[in-house]
Amino acid sequence: MRLDDICLVNADVTASDDFYREGVGLERRMRNVRFADFVIGTGPRLAMWQRPSIAETVGPGYPTQPGRPFRVTLELPDATALDSAVARVPTAVRLSHARGTGSPAYAVTDPDGFTSVLTTSSTGRPRIAEIELGVSDVVRTYDFLERLGFAPLVSDGRLHFDGGNVTLTIVDAASLEGPGIRTTELASWNHNGGHVMLAIELDSGDAVDRLHADLTARGLADSGPPALYEWGARSAYFVDADGYIWEIYAWVEDPK
Repeated sequence: MRLDDICLVNADVTASDDFYREGVGLERRMRNVRFADFVIGTGPRLAMWQRPSIAETVGPGYPTQPGRPFRVTLELPDATALDSAVARVPTAVRLSHARGTGSPAYAVTDPDGFTSVLTTSSTGRPRIAEIELGVSDVVRTYDFLERLGFAPLVSDGRLHFDGGNVTLTIVDAASLEGPGIRTTELASWNHNGGHVMLAIELDSGDAVDRLHADLTARGLADSGPPALYEWGARSAYFVDADGYIWEIYAWVEDPK
């Protein structure tokens, strides 16, 4: 199973586009009035989708409560790229070294209040290295991710899954609150109440239909039956118990 997009639900596509393209230095793939996304190596893209548009697409299941904390770690090609990005984003916060690498890391916050961690790649190639989701019930979420088809990884005591050239990690949200968490650690997580959508690309429209049937049987809030959208994908949208939005889709025809 592979994550294709990590999509931030935002208020202003133009401001986000400027921040990630001109500030962080990412390569934009496409942009319209409601959506933009950025190519980051061979893993998932980082995307932004304007709130009214995604809320209309997801329908009544769109979350009404604030989103839980989550964290996205972006690896830039080298120290020069990292230093340049930090210089262009004056509000960047220096963190302790990126976990397990010893590389410098910084937290940067976009105009919608979404925070990303920037660090350097050990391979010289940029990528989204990890997305960490704060959840209320790690056992329930672990079972859900296995049901989606994500394979668990041998871990360091944390709950990791293979997201297809990106690590998908779940963390007890309660551990991210209260006086016990370090200030710099707190600064690296999104606490703005915003939402994120994770898009999963499947092989065929039939695979979308089968997974949709399985997930609705388990009681997940959905946007209705899979449908063919103008961008050429057969898609369905779900919202899990923690307010994370999930898209399952397959390309079935050329965009209109």
